[in-house]
Amino acid sequence: MKRLYYLIYNLLLAVLFVLYLPVAFYKLIIKGRYREGLKERFGFLPRSLKYLQEEQVIWVHAASVGETMAASSLVKELKRKHPEYQLVFSTMSDTGRETAQQVVGEQVKEIIYLPLDFGWVVRRVLKKLQPRLIVLIETELWPNLIRQTKRSGAKVMVASGRISDESIDRFKYLGPLLKEMLAQVDCFSMQSELDAQRIIELGAAEDKVKVDGNIKFDKEYPEFNEEDQQQLYQQFKLDPQRPILVAGSTHADEEEQLIEVYQRICEEYPDLVLIIAPRYPKRTEEIEQLFEEEGLETVRRTKIEERDPEQHSIILVDTIGELIKLYSMADLVFVGGSLIERGGHNILEPAACGKLVFFGPHMFNFKENTKMLLESEAGVQVEDSEELAEEMVYYLRNSYQLQRKGRQARQVILNNQGAVEANLHLISNLLRKNILIVRLSAIGDVIHALPVANAVRESYPEAEITWIVERKAYDLVANNPHLNRVLLFPKESWKEEFKQAKRATLKKAYSFLKGLKEYDFDLVLDLHGLFKSGIVTYFSRAPLRVGAADSKEGSRLFYNQLAEVEPDLHKVERNLNLAREIGAESKVVTFDFAVAEKEVKKINSLLAKLPLDFRAPWVAINPYTSWTSKNWPEEYYAQLTKRLIEELDCEVFLTGSPADREGVAGIRARFNEKVYNLAGETNLKELTELYKRMNLFIGGDTGPMHLAAAVNTQVLALMGPTTPQTHGPYGNQHRVVRLEGLDCLECWDRSCEQERACMEELSVEQVFRAVKDCLEGD
Repeated sequence: MKRLYYLIYNLLLAVLFVLYLPVAFYKLIIKGRYREGLKERFGFLPRSLKYLQEEQVIWVHAASVGETMAASSLVKELKRKHPEYQLVFSTMSDTGRETAQQVVGEQVKEIIYLPLDFGWVVRRVLKKLQPRLIVLIETELWPNLIRQTKRSGAKVMVASGRISDESIDRFKYLGPLLKEMLAQVDCFSMQSELDAQRIIELGAAEDKVKVDGNIKFDKEYPEFNEEDQQQLYQQFKLDPQRPILVAGSTHADEEEQLIEVYQRICEEYPDLVLIIAPRYPKRTEEIEQLFEEEGLETVRRTKIEERDPEQHSIILVDTIGELIKLYSMADLVFVGGSLIERGGHNILEPAACGKLVFFGPHMFNFKENTKMLLESEAGVQVEDSEELAEEMVYYLRNSYQLQRKGRQARQVILNNQGAVEANLHLISNLLRKNILIVRLSAIGDVIHALPVANAVRESYPEAEITWIVERKAYDLVANNPHLNRVLLFPKESWKEEFKQAKRATLKKAYSFLKGLKEYDFDLVLDLHGLFKSGIVTYFSRAPLRVGAADSKEGSRLFYNQLAEVEPDLHKVERNLNLAREIGAESKVVTFDFAVAEKEVKKINSLLAKLPLDFRAPWVAINPYTSWTSKNWPEEYYAQLTKRLIEELDCEVFLTGSPADREGVAGIRARFNEKVYNLAGETNLKELTELYKRMNLFIGGDTGPMHLAAAVNTQVLALMGPTTPQTHGPYGNQHRVVRLEGLDCLECWDRSCEQERACMEELSVEQVFRAVKDCLEGD
């Protein structure tokens, strides 16, 4: 259904484009419009922009002059806070581009025209720019732009969002497509509660909508001191004693009314100077003729040096980017688009200059700003040109009130600043990489993967880092200081449920995997490399899915980036090498087990019940592994324990899982003292705390051995069918005892066909000598 919405939209867009072509050709050939940036509008960016593919890019889009001016403060702060990103700025109009070059040209790397909203056009531009984030200023919502941006893996944010009366009706034409489009926007930072309410009514998710104010309040308005003012007066050949009326952003049918206003004011103040800055400077000639028909002489801003102050009391501004200077010189300010049903324009800019702002009845595009200025008595709204003239004459007569209300206008701006900072906070959150680490099991393998969490955090300090793991190893990663979230992969429960209800269990598993998409991961690093981890990686729907090139069980099919890893590295080093594939590395290897106070208290309580000799060496022995081929015989462990007690006066702690309790009890039963059965008495976190207190750990290649090594307890590993170089205890302080010369070593078989010769023929004497060397520090 979603595809159908976009299909209909694209068909309608194509039809409208074809119908508009004759008009476009006329404007292109006769009037010269659209010539600049024509290729860019069709997605053909200059080849020189190819370098951006090697950079981190944020794309900011503002439709035209007003939005560009508003965005200037956000762009400047964005560049200051995130200098690691290159900023690309786009506009839709020629005047918007010219304004962008003036107000943000120093902060942005490139200024381009917004591409036409055809899917293939947008894709071309996204491929060239590869932005991490697109920030849309105010109401710039384009379905294909947003859709293709999300498909590329980038985020979309609406900054200083505004939904005017005009735009809310326009958006409704999109029908069902509107809600689908809004669902793909990651964050809406709206100007007011009304704007927030409207965007939610249109279909935006409420939890994505924030009210952070208008970034126009935070624009860096230039402050003109007395010397600056004098220079401006001289430049425009103005007498500061003569009243000045500036009419900004005016439209057709307003200039006629302003002539009447000018003539009425001149009846009492004949030395009035009128400066008109039309919304579109290209209309200057049209306005010039209008005034000439009324017998009023004008002079253009570009010919200001020809101005005769006694003859030219009307200045027509045919430039852009100077309105703020004009407002600063004004005694009276009128903002256009308000005497006609246009909806008004920016009334905050003159207010920031400390001017009482006059405007007409049609301010429906700026309801909140209008309400704010009127409630603060910093604005005057009139019904028509006649009332406008009367109000202006009143305030010229009462200059004290004019100045007081101008100060109030300035204070309104100061009181409402902070939107840029709020938007920057949201942008920083969106720029955080959302990373998933996949290492599901087993205990030893999860321990070997733990240093990756620190490496990722060091390289991406603001990232959202998630780890997915099975229940049996969950405690190892829970509360890890480098992780924001740990997801439980319930494989064991599915296995049990599958025996009773196969179809229901498959549906539950599919629902779980499908739900991973909701986390919106940017990249996934699979450290496991088997089918079950590969399927998790794939269902995350992350744009970047990284796994080892030598992964097994077809898991490579689920990755879109393969990492080559040296085959003979220890598992810890191998995992860290894989992490480097996503730009994550650390100078230190740290496992960062988080042991809480309750685990410490549990071990204290457990040990307090035992008749321990605190002066004796404490040795932990874990007799069993998950593979029978890795196990040293129980009888050998019993003999070793006897020698540890009698010859080295050790306290021996036998550990293991609840399933190992019976076998451990058999070993323990041979001794009256100094041997303690703790199998099944501790969870992994408690076992971590227990091993920290040991002088030595003895055991085969199993999770507890790697846990002891990770907490820096010296390990004596008894190894046979597995490879010490890659799977032995990590660290140079540990020792491995094994038989040499057997042709079956490192067979990696779970069941042994040669009667476990590698373990059976490893003598107690050989192991005891190694223990003695460890405890005596050799």
